[in-house]
Amino acid sequence: MSSSPLKGVSGAKLWIGLAATPVVITATALVILPILPSWRTAEAKAEMAASPAPINGARAYGYLKDLCAIGPRPAGTDANTQQRKLVADHFTKSGATVREQPFRTRHPLTGKRVDMANLVGSWHPERLQRVVLSAHYDTRPEPDEEVDPVRHKLPFLGANDGASGVAVLMELAHHLGELKCPWGIDLVIFDGEELVYGNNPRQGEYFLGSKEFARRYADQLERGRPKFRYVAGFVLDMVGGTNLVLNQEPNSLKLAPDLVRELWAVARQIGAKSFHFTEGREVLDDHLPLNNVGIPTIDIIDFDYPYWHKADDLPENCSAQSLEEVGRVLSAWLALPRKTKGRR
Repeated sequence: MSSSPLKGVSGAKLWIGLAATPVVITATALVILPILPSWRTAEAKAEMAASPAPINGARAYGYLKDLCAIGPRPAGTDANTQQRKLVADHFTKSGATVREQPFRTRHPLTGKRVDMANLVGSWHPERLQRVVLSAHYDTRPEPDEEVDPVRHKLPFLGANDGASGVAVLMELAHHLGELKCPWGIDLVIFDGEELVYGNNPRQGEYFLGSKEFARRYADQLERGRPKFRYVAGFVLDMVGGTNLVLNQEPNSLKLAPDLVRELWAVARQIGAKSFHFTEGREVLDDHLPLNNVGIPTIDIIDFDYPYWHKADDLPENCSAQSLEEVGRVLSAWLALPRKTKGRR
């Protein structure tokens, strides 16, 4: 097991039933808590003030198709690098300050070095209190939920499981320059979320990108003079499927309950029907490493998507309406009027 802020967790987007996976919050996290905003007035505030940006679902769906047109995009491949450049150029043109977080691992099958990179697009980089909105952009190396050996060898395009979250971030990028938000905003795409082969037994490690992101954040806090601090985080995973159903993920409810309530209150206020006020399946995902270093982060995920890790995770099984609805809710949450403490 490689060293990381989250040890002992190795399973991406897995339902783990009624038993919760323990997440240990480090001492570093305790330093952050006093500056975090209170979400206790969440529902009343959202009911009064939620106002979404003019999110264009058709444009977001076009981005999803553009990403899938590159082909399968596993970590360490040329296609993955091409995708990262496409998103970096888009963020830059939309007004972001863009940087990469390079890191590396060993391929789980060959042992060869795999070079990876997270991509961070920042709006208002001068602000010390920030929000992170994230998604993973690597695709599963193979459609391992296919039981038919022939279908198991088909390409996995990851239209929903990967591209959908990135597409929503790309659409949000159009609006962040004009959005009235008191915090700085970082759009982050994680590499290496699932460089994993097979299910039982699995070969590989999950969440490499979010672990690296969390490690770097913890390092700058431990040096004693942090450049900034995150007040909230969101992970978008499988948010583009047709007939989207977004239940409240249990680990998110345990680790950042008021943030869940506030976002779902915003969804209710603006009539976003895919956000359901019911508890869903417990999921291991990129939100856990972020919570482990003190960033209250929730997972927005439709884990009942029928083509999860299957060859039919294709653009035609995704929806512009789903992408638009998620983007509207997030933009409305970002624009809620609120007070910040200390320097921005």
